[in-house]
Amino acid sequence: MPQEYTPTAAPEKSASIGVDLGGSHIRIGTVDHSGRVLNFRREPYSEVAKEDSWALAGQILSTVRNMLDEHGSDLPVKALGVAFPGPVNQITNRVLSLSHLPGLANSDLYEELSRAFGMPVHFDNNANAAACAEMTLGIARGVDHWLFLHIGANVSAGLVLGGKLQRGKSGIAGEIGLMRIDPERVGNSVELETMVSAANIVRRTRDRLNRDKTSSLSRLGAMGGFTYDDIISAAHGGDDLARMMMQRTGSFIGLTLSDLISLLNLEMIVVGGAPAGRAFLVPAIAESTRLRASEMALNDCRIVAAELGAEAGVIGAALLAGNKD
Repeated sequence: MPQEYTPTAAPEKSASIGVDLGGSHIRIGTVDHSGRVLNFRREPYSEVAKEDSWALAGQILSTVRNMLDEHGSDLPVKALGVAFPGPVNQITNRVLSLSHLPGLANSDLYEELSRAFGMPVHFDNNANAAACAEMTLGIARGVDHWLFLHIGANVSAGLVLGGKLQRGKSGIAGEIGLMRIDPERVGNSVELETMVSAANIVRRTRDRLNRDKTSSLSRLGAMGGFTYDDIISAAHGGDDLARMMMQRTGSFIGLTLSDLISLLNLEMIVVGGAPAGRAFLVPAIAESTRLRASEMALNDCRIVAAELGAEAGVIGAALLAGNKD
C-alpha cells in the first residue's frame, strides 16, 4: 500500500539523503530526522544526461555517492529519498512520466539505487516532498486539511487531509496539472500544465511578445531567449507584460483550485515553486478562486506563499525516506 506520512521524529537520531530532480538541476542534501539540513548543494544536469536516461541515472548515482563521501556529521545515513517532477507509482516504484526527462521513466532507477547503496529508498513526486517539508518545518505546521501547489518544470499538488498526505490507490493523486481548464472560455479545454508550467509560461510570454514588443523581455528574446526566472525578475522590476503574464497564470490556476476548495473544504492552499514568483501568484490565485469557489468553503480557506525555498523538496524527500516503514 502507498505509504502515508505523519510528521513525527524518528525513534533514533539518524540522517537521510534527499534528492530533488528539478527542471535543469539536481538538488541534494543530507537531512537529519528533524528536518535540519546538514549540507546542501545543486548541480546542473550534464548535457548528455539531458538526452540519455542511462547517463542521467549515472549522474544521480554519482551525485549521491559524492554526498555520502562529503557527509561530515556523526549521524549515520539510513535512507535515500528522491523527488521527481512527475507522478510515481508507489506500488511498483516506477516513475510514470517526466515531461522534460522522458527517458528516466523507462529505467528501473529504484532497483539501481537500492542495489548501489544498500539502504531503504523512497520515490515520490516533488509536490508531496515539498508538502512534507512545509508540514514539518514551514507554514503548514499543525494544519490538517490543506494543499501544496508546486509550479515549476511540472505542475502538481500535495494533498493533506486529516494531517496525512493522500496518495490515492497507487500513489499518483495530486496530478493537478493534468486537470483540464478552458482558459479562454471558448469551449476548448486544455491540461492546466500546458498553460502554467515554467516552460509554458515562457512559451505564452514569447507568443505575446510577437504582438507587444515594448516589454523589457524583448531584449532578452532578441539575445537568445529568456527563462521563467527572467519573467519573474521583470515583473518585480515593474514590467507590465511580465506582471500580466504572472497574473494570468494565477488566474488559470484558480480555475482548478476553486473546485478543489469547494469539494474538500480546505483550510489552506500553500503556493510553492520559484520563491520570487509567489508574490504575484498568491494574490492572482486568491482573486480567481474568490470569483468561482463556494463562498462558505472559501471563508475557511487561506491562500498563502510557502515558507521554504529551494531546499523544500530535498528536506521532504529525505524525511519521507527516513520515516518509511
